[in-house]
Amino acid sequence: MNIIEAISKNKKIGLFSLGIIVLILMTWFAITKYQQQQRLHILINTTLEYLVFVEGDTFLMGDQVYINERGRKAFIASSRDASPAHDVTLTSYSMQAYEATFSDFDFYMNYIGEDAVRPEWRHFEHGGPSYPANWMTWYQARDYCHWLGEHIGYPMDLATEAQWEFAARSRGKLVAYATNDGTYQRGINVREPADDQFSTPVGTWPPNPLGLYDMTGNVGEWTVDAWHAYTRDAKADPSYHEKVPGRSKMKVARGFGTLGVSGGKKLYKRKVVAPENAGADNGIRCVVNHPEPITKINPAKR
Repeated sequence: MNIIEAISKNKKIGLFSLGIIVLILMTWFAITKYQQQQRLHILINTTLEYLVFVEGDTFLMGDQVYINERGRKAFIASSRDASPAHDVTLTSYSMQAYEATFSDFDFYMNYIGEDAVRPEWRHFEHGGPSYPANWMTWYQARDYCHWLGEHIGYPMDLATEAQWEFAARSRGKLVAYATNDGTYQRGINVREPADDQFSTPVGTWPPNPLGLYDMTGNVGEWTVDAWHAYTRDAKADPSYHEKVPGRSKMKVARGFGTLGVSGGKKLYKRKVVAPENAGADNGIRCVVNHPEPITKINPAKR
């Protein structure tokens, strides 16, 4: 065999090997894409399946006076920025029964080509797939809702404060907690004291009467609204995600409860957080801004 024949043979072997490598890579990408699409269909179907329709109405939003055990008038939450109470009229909408899990949010981040949030903390049990996702900014939380809405075929967003409170109070009932009966009972409808520093897997405790889980006692939930002072004026479908005078940049989280005594978990409490703050233990619960109940059929299969 002369030199020319040897070079020619090696070139053919090299091209053959390169072809095999390309074929393997193409197969791997095809399988990965298929698995991604399958996971997306699961997320779409579970999102549609676990939407709770919240029929609109007029309710008195904000902290209200009630008669306490001593027979005296008292506020439910004793929180200045949760008053004055005011009439709010809401159009019907649907809300996710559960907070978004790390499994769902990690898939979303991977889907858009971003790294998982706080990978250095994910060895903790409460950072597992079934736990409520947190450690994301307000921007990331809202983008997730928008992205999810595009895939289910309905407009989704973070809840306004009014939508959140109306749903947490089971369409405006005068209760302090968004539990099954409006009370706060350790180990019965909220987590045990020993677990108070951490969240629990979504849906661990009974839902409120509307069928919404963990609106009291798990992670806080970003709302779309910027902080704003309450007034006594009646309002219809109020939304404050655009800038408002004063603390216009600060956003409001509701339903927080991984730390603190039960009084700090009353659903009227408003936590003011900078939208870029990813360390405030806030999670995600999206709403569908559509006035009719949502079909449970995957739009791709209609």
